[in-house]
Amino acid sequence: MDYEIKLDIFKGPLDLLLHLIESSEIDIYNIPIALITEKYLEYLHTIQLLNLEGVGEFLVMAATLMQIKAKMLLPQIQNNEESVLLMEEDDPRWELAQKLIEYKRIKEASHLLKERETEQAQIYTRTSGEFADLKISAPGDPLKDLSLIDLLKAFQVVLESQEKPELDAVPKQVISLQQRMNEIVDLVTQEKRLFFRKAFGEIQTKIELITCFLAVLELIRLGKIIAYQDSIFGEIMLTLQEEVNLAE
Repeated sequence: MDYEIKLDIFKGPLDLLLHLIESSEIDIYNIPIALITEKYLEYLHTIQLLNLEGVGEFLVMAATLMQIKAKMLLPQIQNNEESVLLMEEDDPRWELAQKLIEYKRIKEASHLLKERETEQAQIYTRTSGEFADLKISAPGDPLKDLSLIDLLKAFQVVLESQEKPELDAVPKQVISLQQRMNEIVDLVTQEKRLFFRKAFGEIQTKIELITCFLAVLELIRLGKIIAYQDSIFGEIMLTLQEEVNLAE
């Protein structure tokens, strides 16, 4: 794969770590480093398969996690106050925890500002020669409260469901990224609301699965389709941007 894709919604290694910690309901001040490192490496493997731009930052974080894990395996001086969860500054996890807390604060502040921007966008003022009801509204969020991490998780499920071995002896038809994008747009147009997993159809080879997923990401980046969930932990759906605009 020599195609790289970069999304504005791709936040980086700290965003991935924070997602893993929050989804596992882990205390930032008492991170089980072995568990988090294992989960992080699983996502990193998928990211490397997709050849996403900026993967170097994730590799650096992986090395940092491995280093912390190694330090945690060293003999530790027992603390009499074991019930206290707040980490000492000499704890190898301390610096990482501080970065995560600062990142979380910035992320929450950013989310608050985004909400206020959305509220402000609903307020229209009329000036001479302009009519608010004729203005074109700004494009909505292409991920509708989802994140790339959610899409990666859904894609991991698709990859793991591939049970049949690939037969190298059988000639494979090479499908370009643009071809796959066109196919997905046609499928979403036909279905109106398409389950994320159905975008992969009967595809079984890993290279074609990756191409299909990259095609979905590129269509989202271009604003041609939108990914969303009807409910928390529900299945991810794909629809055309045009359909959302009409519904609004």
